[in-house]
Amino acid sequence: MNDQSYLFFPSALKSGLIIGCLDAVAASLQAYMMRGATPDKVFTFVASGAFGQRAYEGGSLMTLIGLAFHFIVAISWTFIFYTAYPKLTILRSNKIVAGIAFGIFIWLVMNFVVIPLSLIGLRPFNTTSAIIQIFIHLLVIGVPISYFTNKYYSAQ
Repeated sequence: MNDQSYLFFPSALKSGLIIGCLDAVAASLQAYMMRGATPDKVFTFVASGAFGQRAYEGGSLMTLIGLAFHFIVAISWTFIFYTAYPKLTILRSNKIVAGIAFGIFIWLVMNFVVIPLSLIGLRPFNTTSAIIQIFIHLLVIGVPISYFTNKYYSAQ
C-alpha cells in the first residue's frame, strides 16, 4: 500500500469541482425544463440563502456569489465523503449503493435542514421536483463522489 496521503486534498478538491460542475448543469437543466429559468436565476436563488431577497437585486455579482456557494457546498460534501470513507466500512462495501445512500442523505440534509435554516426558508413541497432532485443527487452527486473516492483509496 503506497502512502499517497499528500494527494488527498487535490484529489478531493478535483472531485468536488467535477461534482459541482455536474450538479450545476443538472440543476440548470431542471430549472429551465420545469420553469424556464436560466442558470443565472438558479445561482441567484442559491445566493438568496445568505442574502435573502437582496440577492435578486444584486445582478451578476449575486449570480457569481451563488455559483461560488454552490461549489463550496459540492466540495464540502465531497470532502465529507472522502474523510468518512476509510472510517466507515459500509461505504467501501459497494460504491454504487454507498453513492446512492450518500446522494439521498445529501438531498435530505439540504432540503430539510440547510435550505429551511437559510434565508430561503421553508418552501412548498413539489413531488415532481423532489423526485427529479433526488435522481440528480443520486446520479450526478452521490455515485460520482463514491466513484472518485473509491478510485483515490484504491490507489493507496
